Amino acid sequence: MTEKIRRHPIAALLVWFFTVGQLLAFLPRIVEAQGVELSVPLFVTASNLIGLLLPALVLTWLCDGRAGLRALRDRILTWRRNPWWYVFVVIAVPLGAVLLALILAGPPDASGPALPMALLLGLVLQTVLGLIISNLWEEVAWTGFVQARLQQRHGALRAVLLTAPLFALQHAALVAGGSFAATIVLLLVLTLLAIPFRAVTGWLYNRTSSLLLVGLFHAAGNAVAVREWPGDGMLPLLFPGENFGPVHLLVSAVVGVIVITATRGRLGTEPAVPGAQRPQAYSHPTGPAGRVR
Repeated sequence: MTEKIRRHPIAALLVWFFTVGQLLAFLPRIVEAQGVELSVPLFVTASNLIGLLLPALVLTWLCDGRAGLRALRDRILTWRRNPWWYVFVVIAVPLGAVLLALILAGPPDASGPALPMALLLGLVLQTVLGLIISNLWEEVAWTGFVQARLQQRHGALRAVLLTAPLFALQHAALVAGGSFAATIVLLLVLTLLAIPFRAVTGWLYNRTSSLLLVGLFHAAGNAVAVREWPGDGMLPLLFPGENFGPVHLLVSAVVGVIVITATRGRLGTEPAVPGAQRPQAYSHPTGPAGRVR
């Protein structure tokens, strides 16, 4: 069994996540029929930690040993990059979302302090909380484990296309609750939007070797529209009477299309920025030559 897991680490992670991880995510939906109310976002976060991060760490250790864990740790902690990378990951989606909101709803009716409150409590605070609580650890699994290994075997763009539907399916508990047909439609739309999003995460990872930057991009996008838990995001604070839905996903998709077009689908697999080695899933030096784990 251990040898099978070493030969198929991605499959092992997916089996664990779509059983144990998704059971945690769907638990509030399951028990609400008995009149018990649980926090869906809280259990989704537990699903990310136990269903994604835990197996990513265990499987990295099992397949690649301590050297593999150190390599993964280094990619998580890599932060010394050109400041323009931080400007991009924090500003690109929020700025695009605000511009789109202004087009759809016009200037906000909020009072004078609303803008700094939306920036500080909505964007900055929710980005930091989202990064620490969930989004960084999601990307350790999806970008640093699944997508990186698929990229070694199939190339950058195919890795995106293979990862996107799995990443979309992770969010099934958040879109469930209506009819079965409506849930399927929402998952299909989410999959289409996830393709360019995963392209951006792959490009950031390939260019900077930093999972921290990837997680920050994910967290800043979520901070645009998050409501109630762990707090209101930027647009709900700036436009309290409006509901823009998944505007951050639309903007992320536009950014992803631009990245795919600009890189001609290579997504940064050419030589990386100065000081960054091209990232890849760690291969244990004693493993068979050419094996992608």
